[in-house]
Amino acid sequence: MKKIFLALAALASMAAVSCVKDEQNPNALVPEPEPEIVYDYSKLVLNELSGAGEDNEKFWELYNTGSQEIDLAGVTINKDEELAWTGAKGQKIPANGYFAIIGAKGTTPDGFSSGFSAKKSVIVELYAPDGTKLDTFQRGEKGSAWGDQGLDNNKGSWSRVPDGTGAFMITPNATPGAANNGEGATVDPALVGNGDVPVQKTAKVVFNELCGNKAYEGNKFIELFNAGEAEASLKGWTIRKYAADATDVAGKYNICWTAPEGKKLAAGAYLVLGADITDPELGFNAGLSAKKGVKFELVDASGKVVDKFVRGTDADPFGEEPLAENKEASFSRVPNGTGEWAYAAPTPGAANGEKTGVIENE
Repeated sequence: MKKIFLALAALASMAAVSCVKDEQNPNALVPEPEPEIVYDYSKLVLNELSGAGEDNEKFWELYNTGSQEIDLAGVTINKDEELAWTGAKGQKIPANGYFAIIGAKGTTPDGFSSGFSAKKSVIVELYAPDGTKLDTFQRGEKGSAWGDQGLDNNKGSWSRVPDGTGAFMITPNATPGAANNGEGATVDPALVGNGDVPVQKTAKVVFNELCGNKAYEGNKFIELFNAGEAEASLKGWTIRKYAADATDVAGKYNICWTAPEGKKLAAGAYLVLGADITDPELGFNAGLSAKKGVKFELVDASGKVVDKFVRGTDADPFGEEPLAENKEASFSRVPNGTGEWAYAAPTPGAANGEKTGVIENE
């Protein structure tokens, strides 16, 4: 009776499993092999990387952008072109889920074998088991040092914002194994080679037109122009006028304009400053000649000379030598904002027109 029970149990067990005939023994049935699971590794991306804190706190995070679970066995990550991590059997990442690899230099059993710094260049590459490259994170050129680029108290990370599809941004708060927190995220200008890294819009303030005659309504002026794509804060900016009798820096230059507190210049906007005016909201406190050498420098808050205009011989000390007078035109960038200096009709507060002549420097 016991043997009959066991036989029935065996048959019941076989009935629960799909069976096929054994080609070697047509009268026998064998379990049908389970179908091979094909994983869509193309849905796997690098999602967050942190080089902050101690080695056992540093991590790389993967994200599954797909709707099916992915087995990570055989998935690899290279750091600076050397193998640093290999997915083990049983390590899986759920659909729309996260997998954090925590611990640099082997400080944890499931960590990665390489170091990872918030202050150095790095290339991290993700590969499928068949060797197909899936994703790349690159910061700086190999071997370069970039500083911490604003990581908040060495606690932040580089995170895709939004998860899985967004560009890598500096995020102040690390979130290993969880959704990225994009609050307070900023662009890291050192990121390269990621394709989806956003282009950071920048300002570019330049001298655009200088009029040393009174052809335009009896006014001499200097015009600044923001040729960039972002608003410029002019706080702390100055204009220097060079002259042999200068006193601010003896024999070199005087500071003839300091931007008023809170002064800004929108992208594509103009700022017209009149000559011989003491109020910096309206102009600069020096003259501007159309018949002798002139030299002006535009200096940002850090002391960097961001642009200059020189007519005549750029000597030290600057001589302000007599030159041919043009009574009708301005010294103008042609084309507007980006071109070389030439004579053009005065257009304060508007785009420069066509070139009308060559500026004489001798």
